[in-house]
Amino acid sequence: MPYQKVSIDQLQPGSYVVQVLEQTGELEIKHAGWVRSRQAIRALKDKGVRSVAIDPAKRLVTDSLPVKPSSTEQEPAAFRAVFADEQPKAERCLEQSKKIQQQVLEAAANAEPIDLSLVHEVSAGLSDSVSRNPDVLLCLTRIASQSDQLLQHSINCAVYMAAFARFLNYPKHKVQSLITASLLHDVGKAQSPALLAGPDEAAISTSLAVLQQSSALAGDISLWISQHCAYLDGSGSPPIQQQQIDNGSRMLTIVNLYEQLSAPQHGYVNPLIVVRQLLAKAPAQLDNDLLQLFIKCVGIYPPGTVVRLSTGRLALVLENNAKKPTLPKVKVFYHSTHHHHIPPRIIDLARQPEEQIEACIDLKKYGLEVRNYL
Repeated sequence: MPYQKVSIDQLQPGSYVVQVLEQTGELEIKHAGWVRSRQAIRALKDKGVRSVAIDPAKRLVTDSLPVKPSSTEQEPAAFRAVFADEQPKAERCLEQSKKIQQQVLEAAANAEPIDLSLVHEVSAGLSDSVSRNPDVLLCLTRIASQSDQLLQHSINCAVYMAAFARFLNYPKHKVQSLITASLLHDVGKAQSPALLAGPDEAAISTSLAVLQQSSALAGDISLWISQHCAYLDGSGSPPIQQQQIDNGSRMLTIVNLYEQLSAPQHGYVNPLIVVRQLLAKAPAQLDNDLLQLFIKCVGIYPPGTVVRLSTGRLALVLENNAKKPTLPKVKVFYHSTHHHHIPPRIIDLARQPEEQIEACIDLKKYGLEVRNYL
């Protein structure tokens, strides 16, 4: 169904706004979203919006919408960024994030105070990138070289958390706080090889001690870090009751485990196996509702995964399909049967019924490197 133009005076709560068409102000729209109340409509009008494009196929029942104060209304924003347009921005963001995170880990290793303003800068940059197109960062993270285990783990967790918190539509300040916790949750491991090689829970107290030197760290971030190894059944560390485990801590636990299970230190890791391993821990140890949402966020076939299609072609997964998770957008580049390259082409499997994903593939078995095909 095509988008429909409506004036700001005709806009109704429950509409899904995809673009501002006419305005007299300078309101910057970052992503499409729901208009949940008349206060939100008035806020748009006050900022100069005169007409918008809505998706008439999407509609919320306004009687069931939560009432939010006008000061916390989230404004709708523009279309999702094209993968190719966001890729160079995301690559710069990741490179800058790695440089700053390396400084953070070096400070922790030397028992020096951490410059949290730099960490917040990284969190803000990752948050902005996922707001434009989260699949780009997810893809780049999966195909990144694993040169420094602790550095890459913290960056990967931050990217997964950024995408996860955005998927849950959290306000920007909470998204950035959760990213910060993901960047810092293992900083204590930088202090000794024994902590680096040991279990996560053994380094929690050291991480918190390092972070206590930085008085600007928010209390909820420390809480999430302290609880990221706690399980709902009381196992893990600390051994606390389920109702005492904060929601942010539960998210960090899922993100941390997913990254650890996905890390390719011991060779190729099939993402489908990782999902099964996590599901086996729910609902006893992991929050099942949050886990299901996380899987929807990163995808059954996460961006950066190489798959074999039913035609024999190999393809790199670029973007998830929220409505049809087994039919993502991919780039084909090689034929597995004839063993030769083919002209690269991006295809949407949801629009190609003759193509099906048959399996996830370790591209190194073909003597190829996945980073060459992005």
